[in-house]
Amino acid sequence: MEKVLVILSDNNKGKFIAKGFSSAFKELHYFVYEKKIYDLNIEEINKISPNIIFVLWTDMTQRDVLIDFLNTYENKSSSFIHSAELLSHIDNSFINKKNHFVFTSDSKNKKFKFLHSVSPKDYKSKFSGYSYNITFAGNPAYRNREELLAKLVYNFGPINIFCRSYDFYKSLDDIQKNSLLDDYMLELYKSSYKGYVESQKELSKIYISSKINIDIENENPKNLNYRFLEVLASGGFLIAPHNNKIVKYFEDGKEFETYSSDFELIDKIEFYLKNLNIAQLIAYNGKKNVVSNHSFYDRLKSMLKVIYGKDFSSRR
Repeated sequence: MEKVLVILSDNNKGKFIAKGFSSAFKELHYFVYEKKIYDLNIEEINKISPNIIFVLWTDMTQRDVLIDFLNTYENKSSSFIHSAELLSHIDNSFINKKNHFVFTSDSKNKKFKFLHSVSPKDYKSKFSGYSYNITFAGNPAYRNREELLAKLVYNFGPINIFCRSYDFYKSLDDIQKNSLLDDYMLELYKSSYKGYVESQKELSKIYISSKINIDIENENPKNLNYRFLEVLASGGFLIAPHNNKIVKYFEDGKEFETYSSDFELIDKIEFYLKNLNIAQLIAYNGKKNVVSNHSFYDRLKSMLKVIYGKDFSSRR
């Protein structure tokens, strides 16, 4: 049985994704070791001698730790699987090296395209009624997100923002500094903060009990993002920015809803708040697509076939 080392990121998103791939390796009957990024010990890993090392590049603050480890372990015979949303997230020194396979959403080679995936079982929640009207879960401290969230508060009053406290109060300071809301509206924005969510189970409950979940791109529009799949896997209704890459995999208006401007988003929120039955049907269709086509198991099989060919299963 071949051995795999999966490096766990220090942030929640990276940890969820890495653990998802870890579970997928186990489903494919690999022997899996998990190590936190700040607990990587070369001596210990030399003893393990993994056949595959899975590296997820998500948080740039952890970049130097990864680079140090990879450079130290460079002369070993392991195969390295690098995955990231964007090629720029990965250190260039590893991209063209032997036994290093790089999967990114902006890869020019279709075989090496990285698409986010999710563990549907980790986002399985029973619907027991709505607790929230409009929900955004993610870092709000990007200028375009601050502007849009300010407009939502202005039009709908307090919404529901789930994120780290540091990120929320940074966004609050930015909104105040840039005069995006007056003092009264700023208080409504403050009351929109609902705290930080640690687990996938908690997130799933929030997504499915929100009438409308909002996705807002940061400054770098990407392919299919992880939050998109989290919401749909939970059975939540999602409105996301129109993205030509995403509509290749999900049907606009049938499995999720899109917006192309702030005004369109506000109009669609008003419509779906009044037509929750339509939103529920769209959420049902979206969840069905995720479960059928976007699991870590399916994504990992595609990666391994690129590296080892169709008979990769015989290597175990």
